[in-house]
Amino acid sequence: MKWFCWLCLFLSSAGQAKTELTVLVGLDKPPYIILDDSSGYELDLLKLLIKKMGYDAVFLHVPNARIKNLMLEGKADVATLQKPDPELPLYYSEPYIRYQNVAATLSSKSIRLTHMDQLKPYSVVAFHNARSLLGPDYKLLTDQILNYQEVANQSQQLQMLLLERCDLVVMDRNIFYYYAKMAGHSMQPFDFASLFSPSLYSAAFKNERLKQKFNQALAEVQQEPIFTQLQLKYFSEVNQQLQDPQL
Repeated sequence: MKWFCWLCLFLSSAGQAKTELTVLVGLDKPPYIILDDSSGYELDLLKLLIKKMGYDAVFLHVPNARIKNLMLEGKADVATLQKPDPELPLYYSEPYIRYQNVAATLSSKSIRLTHMDQLKPYSVVAFHNARSLLGPDYKLLTDQILNYQEVANQSQQLQMLLLERCDLVVMDRNIFYYYAKMAGHSMQPFDFASLFSPSLYSAAFKNERLKQKFNQALAEVQQEPIFTQLQLKYFSEVNQQLQDPQL
């Protein structure tokens, strides 16, 4: 009888084994996150990685600024777009995604930029929170730029550039290309200056075993054709090498 009771308990616990991971991710940010159909490069990559780990991904979309706090409150299993912080009780994966912010200008303006200080005499429209995310040197520089503003709607940045309401925009290259393509433009009318270091982001876990499984899945996916295929699908180019070329 005792054996039978233990067997029942075992089967009951096995039946309740975790099959899903709740993943904290940001709001609509095409081509990385497309809420309309739950697609985008980041979502598709995370679905693939978590499936390789043996789970299904359940996405919880929140503003980026809330992700870390919600994770610390135990609201999810995975927090995305994190910079490792040794002060927090979290385990960080290897970088899984790469952003490359650029200064984009109209080619017809012939604006040549090689370093950030050259932004000072121009009218600049950056993405929301760029001051905080692009480093202390950029934050100091924004006070010296002739006309500087940040907008939350990144499609508005492209429109302002096309209408010549600013001299240049600061945004991720893949996001810029997405909106340019949606507006019927190729990359030909634009020049890009890579004034900023690539931003590499990790996933954060409270469970070290999950972090290790994520890293293993990531290492495998990076060697598979799907890794390149996802980039070509959403970016039309392969640009997600995850080692900083400046290192």
